[in-house]
Amino acid sequence: MEEKRLQERLRRAVVLIVAAGLLLLAAGEGVAAFLARSMVEVTKDQMRAETDEYKNRLEKQMSSDYQILTTMSGFLEFSNVDEAENFDEILNEANLRNDFVSMAYFPLNGSGVVAVLGQPVRSDVELAEMQPEVQEVVAQAWQGEMALSDLVQSELTQEKIFIYAIPVSRNGDTVGALIASDQVEIFSDILSGDTVLSGNGHIHLLNSKGELLIHSQNSVVEESVASIYEEPYFSGQKAEEIRTALAAGESVYSSFHCEGRSYQALLEPVGIKDWYMLCVSRVQEASGLYRIVTVIAVTFAALLLLMVILLVYGYRLTRRNDRELRDLAFHDALTGGDNLRGFTLKLQEALSQRQDVNLAALDVRQFKFINEIFGRERADKLLRHIHQQLQARLEEGEFCCRDSADLFYAVLLNTDPEQAAARLRNIMDEACAAALQDANSDYHVLLYAGMVAAPQCAASGKVDDVLTHAMFALERAKGASCNSVWTYDTELHKKEEVANFVESHMHQALQNGEFRMYLQPKIDLTSGRLGGAEALVRWTTGTGRMLYPDQFIPLFEQNGFSVSLDLYMVECACKQLRAWLDQGIQPVPLSVNQSKLLFFEADYIQNLERLIERYQIPASWITLEILEGLALENAGELNSRISQLQAIGFRISMDDFGSGYSSLNTLNSLQIDELKLDRGFLMEAADKNDPRSRIIMEQVVRMAKQLGISVVVEGVETRENEALIQSLGCDFGQGYYYSRPITVEEFTARYWGEPKEAPHGPAL
Repeated sequence: MEEKRLQERLRRAVVLIVAAGLLLLAAGEGVAAFLARSMVEVTKDQMRAETDEYKNRLEKQMSSDYQILTTMSGFLEFSNVDEAENFDEILNEANLRNDFVSMAYFPLNGSGVVAVLGQPVRSDVELAEMQPEVQEVVAQAWQGEMALSDLVQSELTQEKIFIYAIPVSRNGDTVGALIASDQVEIFSDILSGDTVLSGNGHIHLLNSKGELLIHSQNSVVEESVASIYEEPYFSGQKAEEIRTALAAGESVYSSFHCEGRSYQALLEPVGIKDWYMLCVSRVQEASGLYRIVTVIAVTFAALLLLMVILLVYGYRLTRRNDRELRDLAFHDALTGGDNLRGFTLKLQEALSQRQDVNLAALDVRQFKFINEIFGRERADKLLRHIHQQLQARLEEGEFCCRDSADLFYAVLLNTDPEQAAARLRNIMDEACAAALQDANSDYHVLLYAGMVAAPQCAASGKVDDVLTHAMFALERAKGASCNSVWTYDTELHKKEEVANFVESHMHQALQNGEFRMYLQPKIDLTSGRLGGAEALVRWTTGTGRMLYPDQFIPLFEQNGFSVSLDLYMVECACKQLRAWLDQGIQPVPLSVNQSKLLFFEADYIQNLERLIERYQIPASWITLEILEGLALENAGELNSRISQLQAIGFRISMDDFGSGYSSLNTLNSLQIDELKLDRGFLMEAADKNDPRSRIIMEQVVRMAKQLGISVVVEGVETRENEALIQSLGCDFGQGYYYSRPITVEEFTARYWGEPKEAPHGPAL
């Protein structure tokens, strides 16, 4: 038996070694192929560099020819020599002094002059007498363009030539065309160098149709062919691919065979007309360099095979311990099921393939006390029991795991979240029913669970996000006293995230000046003019995100940070009033909300006095807005504090009257200067189907006026709202009908235009 097992192990080892050897051999071949490709790339780069060099030479020659013609054109432009009687002699002399085969001048209106080397000068030549290629370039020059012909057979010299043409201008108008021709040999000399690819290549000039314009003397193909689509160059499918590329003006790298040998070919556009350069490399693919690469690859493979032999022992040890490593990596030693790592792999696969995945996180209530009461062994047995119950009640495609301590995860498949939650409750009830029964105890085990429903799982698709959401829901479920399931709520989670951000950043935000003062105007209902403004806070975070008061003010009132923020807003108001004064603007009073916590601070009044003294402004320009709820606890103490503030000069306003426990007795008991009626009060009074509310509002306004209290109405949104509060005798209106809360800069520009720049006041 042991021998069979040993033989089996040896057989496996041999198979593994053979497979590794084949793999390494393939790797060696891959390296060889890589080296061969690298050599091809190097050759291609060299060919491209050589082509660029010869393109530059060709461009320099043509530029030189054009420069000569341009110089003569300039001479003609300013000298009027073309009108001289001996112009034909001048043109002939110019032709003799250059390398051109011929030169000619054709005025826009009239006959031309043609000078050809070795031939008498011809005068009074009609353009129509010249061959079509000459007529074409002259016509282009008459249009003000510099022209160049294709390779043509000259009727005058019976040689292959290129024809240049440039316009001759006078006073900004084209008056003629100056042309010259060069023999094709001048370009052949440029392309027939012996140094192309260190003597291992040559270059031809052709057009986009594949027609060879200049055939290099140092050529692989001895025969003079008219086109690269003739043997032995390119044919068949390769020829069609090259034809398409040349027509599109693209570079092409290819190869062809000639007399049993392979050659590389690079076709590069010249940038002149539709000309291409064909660079051919005579370095053969089957040369000694490639054989060297093959030898290197074989040697490399042999060395790697030797290394495999040395690795066999290590492989056998790895094979022996592989199962143990897998168990450690993906399984939970306590329950025998998956651990979190194994679970997340399955979860990721399920999320990517299904739309009905519900993820649940389960925890045992007060598990630490179970450990203390029953001991570690009993607690571990409980965990194994819960895992077994979960596993037994899962359906096909579902799975679960224990993460750590008493935390479990399970995946349930159902597109209906309510059905999935109901099923999870049943599983929890059954799992807890038999728990700890053998401990002779009446201890009742409870579970709570957080579930991420299928729609949220499908929308997220990320394991980490879904697990985080499940833990968030689990935390929300802890408050119940029975087996409870809390389903993840996206909106609630967003609110929790905002609350966490607010509490963790509020102090730094105050230091960084992220809380900004916005102003909403109060309009005098008698004059229709600006009568004041309410200071409202907005939080613009360092990333540019805007937070509104309802996202952070309630939390600040709970944690006490409203004390610092409210005092900061008073200072912002004082600073702005000072800035207006420094700009030569007559300020309007500003109202600032004050929380209960701040209003009864021991040093509250002293802090306000320091602020108005620091910014040198009258206290009467600041209205402190308080809520009616302050009077419910101790009206006497509140009135005492109000009297102290009024003695300094501050005005006191009761905000949101009519929104809660408002009573007319409040107007009598508090010595306030201003009453702000809540928007809801106005909406009810504006309802024509509810005349009682209007009567009540009318009486409140009348009583306030009799007590000498000014009345401000919030939430004015329409002209009808304004007309109503005017008819009731209110003093000021505030709301979107007049303006939304706006920045201080917008407020200043709107009501006072663009003021001059104010000097810098005290820093906040």
